[in-house]
Amino acid sequence: MTFSILILAAGNSSRLGQPKQLIEFQGETLIRRITKTALTISKDVLIVLGANAELIEANLKPFTGQVKTVFNPDWQEGMGTSINIGVQQLANNTDAIMVLLCDQPFVTAEKLQEILQRFANFHQPIIACQYKNQLGVPMIFDKTIFPELLKLKGDRGARAFLHKYEGKIGVIDFQEGSFDIDTLEDLKQLNTF
Repeated sequence: MTFSILILAAGNSSRLGQPKQLIEFQGETLIRRITKTALTISKDVLIVLGANAELIEANLKPFTGQVKTVFNPDWQEGMGTSINIGVQQLANNTDAIMVLLCDQPFVTAEKLQEILQRFANFHQPIIACQYKNQLGVPMIFDKTIFPELLKLKGDRGARAFLHKYEGKIGVIDFQEGSFDIDTLEDLKQLNTF
């Protein structure tokens, strides 16, 4: 089985007022942190950029040749467009795609490995993390789900169609996944870790 990782990093962090991708946590930017983590389990990593693309790409220089980037010209329309463009780039050469966000600082290589093992062992079309009683990323999708991902538009992520697969989704507990950085309050809280 081949699988790829898609990192969504196109948003402009409007509520935060600064590019969240470039926020430092434990000595490295969030985009470098998630990229390094992704590379521990896959050598096929694609990062979707949009707002502040040049700044973020410059921050990714240490990973030149190890990851690919793609620019989403429709990034302002929302996450669905980034998923769509990423899946278009990856779909023909992979059996599964794991979707990650750059603003979940507590995603670890061990958690990604757990998701991947569950996917390999149980043959469910979707493995999702669960936190705060909802499903979310990190999430891995079998190629049979790619057509659904390619229909995504606007700010609707994969949650928009998960109800169709009720009972067919493998669930991994990841309470730390609920912490992401969207506001200055989140950033203050991050700085306490």
